[in-house]
Amino acid sequence: MKKFKFFVFAILPMLLLASCIFDSDGDALVTWLDDQGFPSNYLVQTVEISDLELSSYEVGFDSTPRINYYQGVVGAVNGMQHDWVLDIGFRDKSFFAQYSADSSEEYRSAFLALYPDSGFYDKARFKSDSLPLKETLELTFSWIIETGEGSAFVDSLGNIQDSLWVAGLRESFKKATSADTTYKVKISSLDSALKIDLPHAFYEDLAKVTEAARVQLRISAPEAQRLYRFYGPGADVVPFLRVKRYTQTTVSDGDTTRRDIYKNIWAFRSAIISSYKDECSDCIVLHGGVLESLLVEIPSERIMSALNEFYGDEFPYTEGDSNDVRQAVVLAQLKMGRSSSTEGSELGFPVQVVAATFVDSNGVDMESSETYKLNREYIKKYGHPNLVFMEGDTLGLQLTQGMRSFINHAGKGAKMRVVLRMGYPMLAPYDTLYYDHITDDGDSVYIFMDYQTYSRYDFTDYISQPMNLKLWLATKRGDDE
Repeated sequence: MKKFKFFVFAILPMLLLASCIFDSDGDALVTWLDDQGFPSNYLVQTVEISDLELSSYEVGFDSTPRINYYQGVVGAVNGMQHDWVLDIGFRDKSFFAQYSADSSEEYRSAFLALYPDSGFYDKARFKSDSLPLKETLELTFSWIIETGEGSAFVDSLGNIQDSLWVAGLRESFKKATSADTTYKVKISSLDSALKIDLPHAFYEDLAKVTEAARVQLRISAPEAQRLYRFYGPGADVVPFLRVKRYTQTTVSDGDTTRRDIYKNIWAFRSAIISSYKDECSDCIVLHGGVLESLLVEIPSERIMSALNEFYGDEFPYTEGDSNDVRQAVVLAQLKMGRSSSTEGSELGFPVQVVAATFVDSNGVDMESSETYKLNREYIKKYGHPNLVFMEGDTLGLQLTQGMRSFINHAGKGAKMRVVLRMGYPMLAPYDTLYYDHITDDGDSVYIFMDYQTYSRYDFTDYISQPMNLKLWLATKRGDDE
C-alpha cells in the first residue's frame, strides 16, 4: 500500500446556504453573489465536460495508531485487522509485596473486564432478540510492563503526550511478550461486562512489580467473525484489570469462609492499531474508520479547454498577477460510476464519501473540506448523491471551493486535486433535511450515525471509467448580460 501525505479534513460538511441553487427561484443565487461581492445581475451558466478521465489516482494509508478514549474495537473486518491497546498505570506497594510472595504463587490470577458499547449497538439497530451473542474467540494478548517507584512514576505517565505514545506503539510491541488464549464470548446483555481471563504468563510477569508499574496491554482477535466495540477509558464504564493476589481462608464455629484479595486497576488511555490485510493489492479501495484517503487529479487541460470553448477567452489566464476573476464557480459536481452492492458496508447502511480539495492561501495550497449543497428534488427520488452502498449507479461529489480556486490560479500552474475519504453511515439517505429532527407525526429522524463504521468500498471498476464534470459559473461578460 503506497503512502502519501495524509490529509485530514472534517467528516461532516457544513451547509452554507439555507436553500440550494438546484431547486431555488434564484433568491439563493442572489444571496450567494452578494456574499461573494458580485453584483446580483451576474449571469449564471453551466459548462459540462463529459468523458473525463482522471490524470492520476492513488490510495494512501496512514498506519499510525489512533487515540480513542471512548471506544475500543477488536477483531477483523473488510480487509483490516483492528487491535486495541490499553494504557494502565498503578501504585500499591503493600498489595504487590504480598502478590510477589512465594506463598501467593498458587493463588495469582487476573482477568480483563470489558463493557460492550451499548450506545453504538443501539445506533446500529442491533436487535436485542439476536442475543445472546456467542462466538469462540482465539485471542492474542501482548503486554509491556514497566516498573517504578513512588507516586512520581505514576504521575509521569500522564505527562506522556498522546501523539508521542501512539507514534511509538507499533515499534514498542515488536518486543512485547505475548500469549494466545481461547475465550468463549457470550453476550446476553449489552449492559454486562465480558470477563476475560488473562494468560498465566501475564499475571506471573506482574510478580516483578514491587510498588508501581505501567502496563500496556494489546488485545487482538484476527479470526473474529465480527468487530467488537467496547467502552473506552473516557466512557462512564471503564475497562479494568482485576488482579488476585491471595485467597484468605478462615474457620469459625466449624464454618469455612474464603475471601479473595484482589485489586482493580483501570485503564487511563487507549488506542486502536489498524493493520492492512486486504488481499487485493492492485485494487483501488477505501476503508472506513481508519486514516486512509484516495487522492485523485482531474486533468487541467480538459477544464481549461472547455472554458476556452465556452467563453471564447484564453484559459488559463496569465495577464498581470495571473489571478482569474472573470468568473466565479457557484457549484462544481463530479459524477462517476457507483456500485449498488451493500457488500463491504459492515452494518448495511449507506456511507458518505467525503471530499476535500485544495484552496490557495497566499500562494500556498491549503486542504479544505468541501461544503455540500442540497439538491432536494434529487434526494427525494434517488437519495443523497455522495453515498455508496445504496441503490443507483452514480456517485456525485461536489468540488466547488477547490474548482473555484483552481480556475482562479490555473495561470500559476495550479492543479485540480481531490482527496476522498469514507465518512459516517447515513441513517436517512432520502431525507432532505441535513440535521436530526422530529417529524410532524412526532417521530425522531437521525441523519447520521454517531460512529464511523469499518467499511470497505472498491473504486477499481469505476475510477478509470469516463466521468462527467459540471460547472455552474457566475460571470459578467458583454454589455447585454
